[in-house]
Amino acid sequence: MSVRPAATLILLRDRGGAIEVVMGHRPPGGVFGDAWVFPGGVVEDRDLSIAAHPDDAWMLAAVRETAEEVGILLVRPEGATVDVRPDDDLYARLEEMGAEFDLSRLVYLSNWVTPRFVPRRFDTRFYMTVITDAAEPRAVTGEFVTAEWVDVRRALERHEAGDMPLILPTLAHLRYISGFRSAAELEAEARSMDRIPQIEPRRFERGGHVELTVSGDSRFER
Repeated sequence: MSVRPAATLILLRDRGGAIEVVMGHRPPGGVFGDAWVFPGGVVEDRDLSIAAHPDDAWMLAAVRETAEEVGILLVRPEGATVDVRPDDDLYARLEEMGAEFDLSRLVYLSNWVTPRFVPRRFDTRFYMTVITDAAEPRAVTGEFVTAEWVDVRRALERHEAGDMPLILPTLAHLRYISGFRSAAELEAEARSMDRIPQIEPRRFERGGHVELTVSGDSRFER
């Protein structure tokens, strides 16, 4: 069974004493149907052909998918703008403008591999970046019903109340982020990491229920 490379980007900002992240609500059905997730997707051939280094392909996928899904563009030179539309070739449009995706803004946060019992598996790298401008997300395509800034602690409360479905990696990251006082504090810790261990959740049964356990990265072992 093949494991496809994928990337996710967590966009963060501080607002009113709380940390907020950009999340999108998936439509029912399909992959992660009805769940709230961070923008992201698979690494495509175009990402691989553009990448100067193999690791860059993951970051390119993260920023490209973020632009395609929620309309937030991380590019250089600073100030370059593109009105992101469905089915755009963003690489071609940026080249026409003399601009490119700004990978320097991304910080590698974690690496999750889909459990072995799941039919479609992904090797997903999670990146983060702190947004200091007034970027506002929007659902560009049918990938999301809606996209918005979400208070991290409020999202966890809504999940506990059954009002916000979350998949395990999303839930684990929200819990992790909620332990920080600011987005800058989280970024500082992420930049201090010497290595990013790979996480592959394991399934086991207890009391007639199937549960997942996370090991290998103490930040998410809860």
